[in-house]
Amino acid sequence: MKVTGLIMALSAACAAFPAHAENTVKFGYINKMGDHPWFVREVQGAKDKAKELGIDLKVQDVQFDANLTVTTFDTYVGDGVKGIAIVVPDRALGPVVADKAKTSGVELIAVDDNITFKDGKPVAYVGMNALNIGKQVGGEIARIMKTEGWDKDIASVKIGSIEDQKADTCMRRNQGAREALVASIPGAEKQMVSIPYDNTMVNAIDVVSTTLTANPGAKRWVFFSCNDDGVLGGVRATENASMDPKTVIGIGIDGSRSCEAFGSGKANGFRGTMWLDSAKHGAAAIQALYDQAKGKPMKETYYQDATLINRDNFDQYKPALGCK
Repeated sequence: MKVTGLIMALSAACAAFPAHAENTVKFGYINKMGDHPWFVREVQGAKDKAKELGIDLKVQDVQFDANLTVTTFDTYVGDGVKGIAIVVPDRALGPVVADKAKTSGVELIAVDDNITFKDGKPVAYVGMNALNIGKQVGGEIARIMKTEGWDKDIASVKIGSIEDQKADTCMRRNQGAREALVASIPGAEKQMVSIPYDNTMVNAIDVVSTTLTANPGAKRWVFFSCNDDGVLGGVRATENASMDPKTVIGIGIDGSRSCEAFGSGKANGFRGTMWLDSAKHGAAAIQALYDQAKGKPMKETYYQDATLINRDNFDQYKPALGCK
């Protein structure tokens, strides 16, 4: 009886396995810059959540390639995915993939950069409240400026808004920082300089270097941008110009360059960053798609909270940031 029972149990287990495999939910994750620390952590968060939920997750780094984005999207749909999380390489691509998802019956959630359908209806979104996090940046910059007395001689200060002007979410972050600074520091508006860049630190160094040369009368510089790369690039440009770090204030967004900025222990103009744990973004996107697949409708927004990391509390966050 015992042998017979064991055989029956094994037979039932073997019969159940193929059925379980066939019923496994498939999702796709498309990200625009998979070798960047932010997206490395974000994708890992998505993978960890998918493993927890028993999801078959396919991941593709498209490296800002719009054609590869569309091709990958179509491939995922052909493979039978039930949902796709996407960080679009360009928001103009949003309506294209959104309507493709609608036509094919695949659920879609945007991560980091919000997008819409062609009719303007927003796609479910995981990320930051861009305007509000920008205001946090501007508020922290204003606090430091007042503490160090920069507000008493605002005419000697230039404020660099390092902007990826094709990315709406970037411009809203910068708008928030600008609004907070103007509200807190009299005369700040007149000292603003818009500095277009392509969202990379290398380019930020180049364009800020040119801007420093064009403004030889500035004794102090303030920088804000839509990410750490923009701000740290601005700071690196001032270092290349042999500026005293005490004459530079930069506050980033995302925390992806914290290890690099604070790890050496040397003073520099990168005074802090509004850290968002991108792993939570990836995990939240997968959870939302999973809930939708199980009958719980997705919300329109899943905002993630930011934490200020600076030289004073950096050691506390080093493990989470993955610093070596």
